[in-house]
Amino acid sequence: MKHKLIIAVLASVVMMPWLGADAAEREVHLSVSADGCATITVDAPADADVEVEGSFAPLKRIADTKVAPIIRREEMPMKRADGVWTYTTPSLDSELYTFRIRVDDGFVTDTLVSPLMRDVDCYYNYFIVDGFPGSYYADADSVAARGHLEKVWYPSAIEGMKQRRMTVYTPAGYSTEKRYPVLYLLHGSGGDENAWTDCGRAAQILDHLIAEGKAVPMIVVMPNGNSELDAAPGESPYMQRQPSANNVKSMLGVIESAFADEVVAYVDAHYPTVATKQGRAIAGLSLGGLQTIFIAANNPDMFNYVGLFSAQTTNMLDDTSIGNLKSLSGGASKLLKNIPFVSDSKLSKKLQRIDERMTKVEVYKNLDEKLARQFASAPALYYIAVGCDDFTLKLNDDFRKRLDAAGYQYLYNPTSGGHSWENWRRYLLDFAPRLFK
Repeated sequence: MKHKLIIAVLASVVMMPWLGADAAEREVHLSVSADGCATITVDAPADADVEVEGSFAPLKRIADTKVAPIIRREEMPMKRADGVWTYTTPSLDSELYTFRIRVDDGFVTDTLVSPLMRDVDCYYNYFIVDGFPGSYYADADSVAARGHLEKVWYPSAIEGMKQRRMTVYTPAGYSTEKRYPVLYLLHGSGGDENAWTDCGRAAQILDHLIAEGKAVPMIVVMPNGNSELDAAPGESPYMQRQPSANNVKSMLGVIESAFADEVVAYVDAHYPTVATKQGRAIAGLSLGGLQTIFIAANNPDMFNYVGLFSAQTTNMLDDTSIGNLKSLSGGASKLLKNIPFVSDSKLSKKLQRIDERMTKVEVYKNLDEKLARQFASAPALYYIAVGCDDFTLKLNDDFRKRLDAAGYQYLYNPTSGGHSWENWRRYLLDFAPRLFK
């Protein structure tokens, strides 16, 4: 297969993390040929152990479980020739590919010239091979066809924060004299308000779809769904913690409970939106899919389009477990409040915060009743997409059985692949053109 070249040659000088403070600088080079072969080189010691970890590497089945197979990308050994370490991929299909180089025990990324993206707490270089879908992930050729991204702080009461941050995409030709429908697009566990624009290429996807007339001009709101952080790491003047993929606190209803009053209300007040159910869509991947299910179910008159991308359809909190949690936390805090020498202690205050958090898990209760209200005036589109090797496949199958048993209509998009940005970008490519028609 022949490909138009998107990124031809990228080179820069970087300081490798495995070198000492007084070490010489080293070069990393990337080139992509016209037939889609990527060649990566790095200057490293001859006796080093050098491998490249990339989304182009073959998948290796680690183990099988009752839920889904455990699959990982292989690390590909680089070969030393002419004084540098080199790896060349086979001819690649159109896609956006990420990679990073491991030299001994440290990873190397080119931080000066080569494009760089962050996924949770890992940084990757990337390149794009043109065609479908890759060309939709590259910047639009015409500046006039590109939308605008804005980082917006909005007032919030979550976890005692004064404000939180979201990313807002406005389409090319945006005017406050017009009104636009809004897609609320939620990230997965460990992500933040930058995830969909960095790894998900949401702005580029919407730019291309709108320019081609395949999607209507819309505002896309990408909030931070991590209840512990107010913004992406290093981009908040208040908090400096690093993100974690194991973000359990964001599964306690805090984001879902505040979404309508904080996020939607702010957007409607500050942007020229179509502030009706017909003018709103919501979609999310993984943890964002869980949040999407319950935000939409708890606000049945708010969203006319709902999208679940590899959704985590349950967080193990059902009606019984929610009741037990609330009883446990409430009982402990009441006991401590009656003991004078601990009533004002840090422990007591911490338990009080837990109690407050437990009140938010109510959003997960009585889901069947909430779905009944939601589908009494059914969304124009209820969309479910998941890959055959995704560990959330069984969760999605179980959720679809729940919908089937009640006779609710939805659109199912089963695909190949697993729990990956390759799939989530394609789901957005398929989902966005179906909105607001």
